[in-house]
Amino acid sequence: MVWECVDIEAVKPIPKPVTLATIKDTESLAEMALVKLSRLSVSPVTPKEWRIICKMGGL
Repeated sequence: MVWECVDIEAVKPIPKPVTLATIKDTESLAEMALVKLSRLSVSPVTPKEWRIICKMGGL
């Protein structure tokens, strides 16, 4: 397995925070690693999942 690490920085505040509970209650994110696995600190996010979360947050 190859691990990658990226540095990220917020460019603007998210208008509406997206909670873990909201993510878990969202059917389109049911297969997300964050939902299915117990390690919250390290989990991949697909481009599609990222778009859904950004939309949920008002971006």
